[in-house]
Amino acid sequence: MKIACINVDVDPIVCYYAIHGLNTSEISEDPVYTNGLNRFAELFKKNSIKATFFVTACGFNEKNREILKKIADSGFEIADHSFSHNYQLTRLPKEEIYQEIKKNRDFLEEITGTTCKGFRSPGYNSSGDLISVLKSVGYNYDSSLFPSISYYLAKWLLINLKKLAGHHSKSIISSFADAFGKYTPEFIDKTVRDIKSEGNFAELPMTTLFPLAGIPLIGTSIITFPDFLLNMMLKVSKSRSFINIEAHGIDLCDAEESPLFAPLKGKQPDLAFTLERKMERFQKVIDFYKENGFEFKTLCEVAEMKINGTLK
Repeated sequence: MKIACINVDVDPIVCYYAIHGLNTSEISEDPVYTNGLNRFAELFKKNSIKATFFVTACGFNEKNREILKKIADSGFEIADHSFSHNYQLTRLPKEEIYQEIKKNRDFLEEITGTTCKGFRSPGYNSSGDLISVLKSVGYNYDSSLFPSISYYLAKWLLINLKKLAGHHSKSIISSFADAFGKYTPEFIDKTVRDIKSEGNFAELPMTTLFPLAGIPLIGTSIITFPDFLLNMMLKVSKSRSFINIEAHGIDLCDAEESPLFAPLKGKQPDLAFTLERKMERFQKVIDFYKENGFEFKTLCEVAEMKINGTLK
């Protein structure tokens, strides 16, 4: 069986301001939640595919929490992305990590009536304490491993260029070792690099291609890469039995639909492209995997298959 997963990181717009060292004090609404999330949900429903939403709860309020409930009621998986999307999460004491995870999980379960089973870390950083907490609260998978040397080098460069320009990015690199790892679901022990032969907690890596470089197959590359490169990546990925595509709510937002996107223009590469192009590109990817015999599943389903021994 060949499996494709598409998942959406539900990061509030303040996260993008924080990455680029911008002032967040004037933000009172969130077009990423009201626009981007609804579009992703509609895209998935239109194509009758299962998907996972990794939710950061701090951006939800009385005005927009119905969006979250609507997504859950549509049958999509709701997973944990931490409560405040603190990029320093892995550097916190273990008890504070626990409280961050528990607060988010409790909110999501209260609003949606579903039980979270998986987690993705802000900034893809991981640690032994984090994995230990995830296991202790009953999760059965993590999907933070991003085996991409090119991504980590680009991230390091961005952080330091902003520092030179006088802007302090809140993004961090916990360990460059996280750039290395397998591309298939694996049982893990204390960290994403401690692979076990069996167990009840799985790491589900995001898909990167061309191992020496680790070019990520994510929302940003789907939107921004030229056609020939995206076509090449899709063709190469066809030989994989597990595809895990990460997107973000902002990937289906239009830069002109809210003044809050104005400070991000020229900083967020995907905002340079039209919504029409974005929708066409995501539809192209979905069609490609359907036509090549992939079955779309939630990450929770994949983790359960791995734990039950039915994932080959």
